[in-house]
Formats: sequence, C-alpha cells, structure tokens
Amino acid sequence: MPPQGPPRRPAPADPRPPAPSAPALTPWPTAPTEHLRDDLALARALAELAAQHPATLGLVVLLAAPHPDLPREAAHDPRKLRTELLALAGEGRVFILHLACLADLRPLQDLLTGAASTPPYVVFHDAHFSLAALASLGISPPRYGCTLTAATLLAEGASLRHDASELATLVAEQLHHGLPGQVQQGQVSPAIARYPVAAAAAAALVPLLRALTPALRERGLSRVYELECRLLPSVLAMEAAGVGLDVPGFQRIAASWQHEKDTTAPTPERLAQLDKLISNYTRWPVDFVDDDGRMRPHLHPLATDSGRFACTRPNLQQVPAEHTAPGLRACFIPAPGNRLIIADYAQIELRVAAQLAPCSAMRQVFRDGRDPHRATAATLAGKPESAISSHERKLAKAVNFGFLFGMGARRFQEYALGSYGLELDAQAAQAARDAFFATFPGIAAWHRRIGALEHRSQREDITVHTALGRRKRFPAGHFSFNAALNIPVQGTAAEGFKRAMIDLHVALAAIGGRGVLCVHDEYLAEVPEAAAEAARELVQRTMEAAMATVVPDVPIVAEALIASSWSDK
Repeated sequence: MPPQGPPRRPAPADPRPPAPSAPALTPWPTAPTEHLRDDLALARALAELAAQHPATLGLVVLLAAPHPDLPREAAHDPRKLRTELLALAGEGRVFILHLACLADLRPLQDLLTGAASTPPYVVFHDAHFSLAALASLGISPPRYGCTLTAATLLAEGASLRHDASELATLVAEQLHHGLPGQVQQGQVSPAIARYPVAAAAAAALVPLLRALTPALRERGLSRVYELECRLLPSVLAMEAAGVGLDVPGFQRIAASWQHEKDTTAPTPERLAQLDKLISNYTRWPVDFVDDDGRMRPHLHPLATDSGRFACTRPNLQQVPAEHTAPGLRACFIPAPGNRLIIADYAQIELRVAAQLAPCSAMRQVFRDGRDPHRATAATLAGKPESAISSHERKLAKAVNFGFLFGMGARRFQEYALGSYGLELDAQAAQAARDAFFATFPGIAAWHRRIGALEHRSQREDITVHTALGRRKRFPAGHFSFNAALNIPVQGTAAEGFKRAMIDLHVALAAIGGRGVLCVHDEYLAEVPEAAAEAARELVQRTMEAAMATVVPDVPIVAEALIASSWSDK
C-alpha cells in the first residue's frame, strides 16, 4: 500500500512503561481465492457475488510498479500510476482482478453501486487513495468506510510509532492475526505484498472496521468519522480540477528574484527572503504544472491534529502574500470563460471561541453586528467604540488574535512588531492583555479552566475535543496550554468548513462550477462567467449555513467576491 499522506507532526514520547509483549500472531485464515483474468470470468463471478446481496465488501488497490524516471513524490500516486490489481473480498471469498487483462469493468461498478439492490458498504484501508485509483477506472462506490480514517481519529493526535496506522499493524493489534508474509522475528512489516497478502488484506478490512467501530462510538467520534468519509468526493474532485496557472507570468516573477539577488545589494533580511523564494517556488511550473496549464496539489484532510487541511506537491497553502512576492498570486487564474469565487470566513476563530468558551460578551458583540476589535480598543483606550482610530483598532486586532490562544505579554511584544509593525514596551503589552480579558471575561474564564488542567496533566492524560467530538490527547507530562486552547477552536472551524465543502461540491456542479482549492478557511471555486454572481451568493450562503451547524449561537459571516485571479482578494 502507498504511504498515507504527509507525516504527522512528531508526537512526544510516551513516558508510560511499555505495554506487555503482545501474544504471538496467528496467520490470517486463508479464504477461497479466484483470479479473474478475462471479462467473461469477471462478469460471471461478480454476478454470483451480487446475487448474494453482500452487505459489506473489502477492497484493496495495488498500483503498478513506478517507472524509474518517475519523481519520488509520485511513486505512490494513483493519478500518475496505472492501477494493476484489485483484491475484492465478500461472502467468504476473495477475487483478484488482473486489470491489464480486463476491458469491461461494468460488472464491478454495478456490484459496488448496487444496480439490482442496496449498494454494499465498501471498506478500504485508505479510502482517499483507493477512491482516486478507482476514479481513474470510472468506478465510484456510493457507500464506503475507511479503517485508516477510523484509526487516525482513535489515535487522538498521539500516534507514537511511524507504522501505527499501517494495515498490517492494525490487523495484528485489533484482530491478533498476521497477514501472509508479515510476521518476521516477532514484528509486523507494514508492507502489503502481492496476491496472498492482498487477498488476506481485503478479507481483513471488514472485520477490522467492525473491531474499531465500538471505540469510535464510545469516544464520541462517530460524527466526525462520518464527516471525514463524506468529505472525500469533494476533495478528490478538487484535486482533479486543480487551479490554473499563468506559467510565463510565474516564471517572469521567479526570474526577477534571481535578477534582484544578482544585481542589487539586498539587506541580509531581504537576501534571506530571496533565497527562500528562489529555493521554494522557482521550479513549481516545471515540477507541478500539467500539460493543460493547471496545478493539481494533493490535499490531506487528516494530516493535522485539529483536522485542518494540509497541502503538498506543492503546498499552495504557503504561496507568499503580495507584500512578500508581488504579483505571484495573480498568476493563479481561472480557465478562459470562467471567474474565480474567493471566499473565507470573517473572524472565524473569535466566533468559534465565543461559542466554545463560552463568552457572552463576545457573542453579544457579534449578535449586535459590532466589531470585536473596536470593542477591545474601547476598553484599552477608555473611550466609545465609535471614537476608535484606525491605529487603535489595529492594535486591538493584534490583541484579540494574539491573546486568544494563550500568548503571554512578552511574546505579544514580538508578535505585535512582527505581524502588525507595532512597537510596545512591557507595560503597554501587559495593559493590552488586561484589556482583552476585561473586555471578554468569558474568554478569561475559559483560559483559567484550561490552565487548571496543567496540574492534572503531570499525572494523567488530558484530552480536549471539538464541537463534533474530534479528540486531541496530551500524554501525562506533555500538556500544552496553547494547543489545548487552539485545537478545539481551529478543529471546530475546520469541521464547519468541511461541511461547507461537501455541500458546495453538489451545489456548484448544478450551475457548472467546481471547487479548485482550499486554504485553511478560504475556499476557491471556478465558475462560468455568466453564473459568477449567482455562484458568489451561493458560496457565501452555503459556507455560512454549514458553519452555523457547529457554531449555532454566534452569527457566522462569510465574505465572497468574484475575481479574475487569486490576488484580487
């Protein structure tokens, strides 16, 4: 099986004593296996299976070996490699589909979509990878589950081994069996090999998900598990669509960085910035733009503890802002005859915090349609909100975003200078902190409650959770006050955003549009020019409604605009 997305952030070592040695593994029971190498055999075998109306099926996807010239990062990419084999398990039998020998896969699509009955629930280990591979074959099962998603959520952000989410490891831990060829010197190899292992892996998937399901329910993770599974079609569609790039324009800007470095005498700070720009972005048009002029990054919905997306190959979440790389974002453009809809949420972290804390004062600011930055500035300056200057509001904005997640006064001095150009002495920084908590006492109480967990954290694990129940566990002795504040807020915002993505995937298709990129809580869609205004209203309305399902007590505001490039925001 391929690697499961980018590596998660390293978790702290677990200080607890190691668990007792696991009992010896017994080999996975051998199931009758049939190799299907022609269309008639496929149609016959799958018709027999369909006649049994299987409620569940296990499905494993194997790719062909990568070409030596293929870049390393594409060596396990189902969009770059041919799917070679499928191992399908159901009703006590396993079928190995040799795709190079098969021309007509309609029997498989009919089986998975339930052409003659209710569609079976298809279990994958990595549904994101598997659905992408099946999509290239024209196959799209409507009902599916994912053991990797379940295991990732159950790890609660504290995966302690690099192989903890591998299928063979999970089968060993949950079912006490070893896949064929996996048991060597008492250890379980994460590799999924050829036919015998693929057959056993497919047969193990349904029992494995059944073993994981009670824990999902007991820990309140069922809703977020369902969300992550339902999200995948919109993610796959977004990855397939990609975003257009003005390649000549991008290359001119990249060349200007080298020219500036070679012909001027930049300051050390500017030189370091130029080196970073040249190193990180110059090769993007060569390495990541397809023949149609579009860049198709990989999106990873489960790569962070909070549930926010990560993005790789390339990381479009880190495209420099206009003040760092002028004109670069303007190179991201829609297809001819289309416009971009660029949308994001207004002050979403403050709104989510007002819900979760809870903070009645901050909730009331939003209910009244007031500006939370002016509210803080009024406390800090000792005058009415209507009399607040732009400079005072700028300081209050730094205050609100700086202190929301537990920043201290000294760290705030650095943050205000680096992010807002505001130079404060220690006394002014402390006064700003005091003003923030005086303005929003519910936030102060929330901080005190989370801070009190630090005393318990020395002797026990501490777990925090989002609105839908996603959990982050801090092992005893490794509690983070800032993360315990941040993860529930960012995670709840991510859950509302993911619900919006699911809804927009369907709604935009109805007017000829499609999502092309997500960056934290920012959503980019590409729509026909004639439908741009309708699409703008649709995106804004849908994003607000979806977020309101997880933040019901605070008004949600999404802002959307029609643009000819990403820089128009």
